[in-house]
This record gives sequence, C-alpha cells and structure tokens, in this order.
Amino acid sequence: MDIDQMRGFLETAREKSFTKAAGKLFLTQPAVSLQVKALETELETRLFERRGKQVLLTDAGRLLYERSEEVLDLVARIHQDIASLGELKTGQLRVGTSDTNCAYILPPVVKEFREAYPGVELRLTDRMSAEVVRLVLEGGVDFGLATLPVAESRVKTDFLFVRDDVVICPVDHPLTHLKDVSLQQVTDYPMLMLEQGSTSRALLDRVLHEAGLTAQVAMELGSIEVMKRFVEIGLGVALVPEVAVREEVLADKIAVVRVGDLPAREVGLVQRRNGHLSRAAEVFLEYLEVHVATNLSVGGVNGV
Repeated sequence: MDIDQMRGFLETAREKSFTKAAGKLFLTQPAVSLQVKALETELETRLFERRGKQVLLTDAGRLLYERSEEVLDLVARIHQDIASLGELKTGQLRVGTSDTNCAYILPPVVKEFREAYPGVELRLTDRMSAEVVRLVLEGGVDFGLATLPVAESRVKTDFLFVRDDVVICPVDHPLTHLKDVSLQQVTDYPMLMLEQGSTSRALLDRVLHEAGLTAQVAMELGSIEVMKRFVEIGLGVALVPEVAVREEVLADKIAVVRVGDLPAREVGLVQRRNGHLSRAAEVFLEYLEVHVATNLSVGGVNGV
C-alpha cells in the first residue's frame, strides 16, 4: 500500500468513476484501475461495487476511505512541517558550551537568533568542555563549543575562534607598570584561581607545570565573577578570559595585563563524527561567526 494508490482510490471514491478520477490525477484510466486493484489484492477484499455507470464503496471501502483521508492529511502535514524546518519556522536547537562562552560570548548571538527565528526552541546547556563532549556523544546536544584540542576520536572538531586569556589586577598593581610581563612575574604575586575540576583551572595548571612554575594560590573560587570582585578589592591577581572583563576595564575597576608567554585558547565546534548540522545549527553558527569576527579572533567552520 503506497500513497499513490491511496490517492487513486480516494479520487475514484469521490468521483464514483475510474475515468473521472484518472482525469483529476492526470493519469490514464487503466493506471487508476491498477492502483485500486493492487489495494484490493493486498487487503484481500473488494473496495468498490459497480452500479450502472458508477462505482460505489463497499463497507471495507468506506473504512479505507476514512483511514486514507487521515493518512494523506498526515502526509501533507509532514511535508508542511519539513518545509517549516527548512525555513526555520519551527524546530529545536540544543547547544552545549562552557560557562564562559555562555555568559560572555553567546548572549548577543542568542538574542539575535531568537529575534530572527522565534519559532525555533533554543536550549543552552553550560558544562565543562569534557562534559560538553560527552553530551555530544550521547546526543544530549546537537553540537558543542569546547576548548581545543579534544582528545576523543568519536567526535570531529572545527576551529571557531581564539579566546585570549589575560591577567587582571587592581588598577594600581605593580604589574601594570611593566612593559613586558611573563608568566613567572605573575606567579610572584598571590593568585586567585578557579576551583579544581574546571577546564580553565586544568589548562592553567598544565601551563604552569610545563613552565616549571608554582602559583601562590591565595584562594580557590567558584566563578569568574567572584574572582573579578576579589581582584577589585586587592585580594590577588587572576587569569581570566579577556571577554569576561571588558566592562570592568572600561569602568577602571580593574586593569588588564597581557602575558607574553601565555598560550591563546582555541574554541571549536564539536559534533559527532558521522553527524551533520541541521539548518538551524548552521544559521546559529553563522550568527556566532559574525559576532566573533568583530569581537574576537575568528576562524571558520567547514561547510558553514
């Protein structure tokens, strides 16, 4: 039983004639007769009986007529829904990303996307990079934004942008008077650090270890926002994403010090190796690229 057979059957029932049904469907009369015959063979029952020049539905035919109308209505709705997805009139997009990206990079992107496509349900899940990768693998998100490189062969990654980290300190701190600042000079001062377990903390610990340096950990804190407040009142210096402190720097609440030997952090798109991006995901990433092109060091996404 297929859709064309149902259409031939329905039109015959409406017109009470194979010939008239064929004309409506732009088919030959034998073609429509064969469609109905195929249905009768599959269902093992007669669907029409002849009365003079007309063909009328049997009891089985009337039942099939009702069900066929329901099926064809559903098929039409499916086509409409698929078209709406392509036009982003509806649908869902699930994105996994870190707290930093979620708080300081994505808000304007999310705002513009939702204003342009209000029918698309956008869900953001903020997790550490390793957790984002796990969500991608488990299908919990459509794609993720994570720190590169990603040590997981079951996903594929594409470089998106560079997120620079900087040292922040009070505006009158000695580091602000130095022309070229090294990571070793930063470790001469008490440091405020994120708690163990965060991606940023793991990266900083690795950089310090590779440089043979040990930080003077004044405090371990749970968020960048808390670190910024504590830096303002002189409780230490901290390493944070530059994008997270722009407002405070403009307001002269804290100072930014660039560290010459501090590696830049690359952020990339993470998706399942055999997966593909939906149209909604492609458009969202286009909005993201436009934003980072004017605010950060930007790369590119293959195929977007």
